[in-house]
Amino acid sequence: MKNISILLVILSFILSGCFNPASVAIVEDMYTEALVENDEGVMSYFGMSYLEAHPIEELADELAEQVRYAQGVKLLNIVEVRQNQLNSEIVADLDETYQDEWHFIVLDAPDEQIMTWVVLKTASQYEIVDGELISIEEYQEDVLK
Repeated sequence: MKNISILLVILSFILSGCFNPASVAIVEDMYTEALVENDEGVMSYFGMSYLEAHPIEELADELAEQVRYAQGVKLLNIVEVRQNQLNSEIVADLDETYQDEWHFIVLDAPDEQIMTWVVLKTASQYEIVDGELISIEEYQEDVLK
């Protein structure tokens, strides 16, 4: 009976997404803040240079709309694409631009598009430093190996 209990606990962790990388959890949390219209919460996930180029009101509205379109944060299908799965030119560019540990996150977006995010692990936190909406075709041809 004890073995079954342990198995159930492990399965519940797997099914609840507790084994998601921290970078994926950061993006999920950011979308959750956008959905509940907490602009300050959304801002806390982004680097200042990204926020300077993207006004928070517009950004938060766009993010919340993506969640509504997918009908939930979990249905955005947020995943981290490992460096060995990415085009080598993209890896080289990201390595040059961000000397810190970076993570490439992708998720479903409306109109047959993919949203990409670059999440940095800094000394004190994770922060989203770049994002781009691209077509599925561009993603398959230019981003992936």
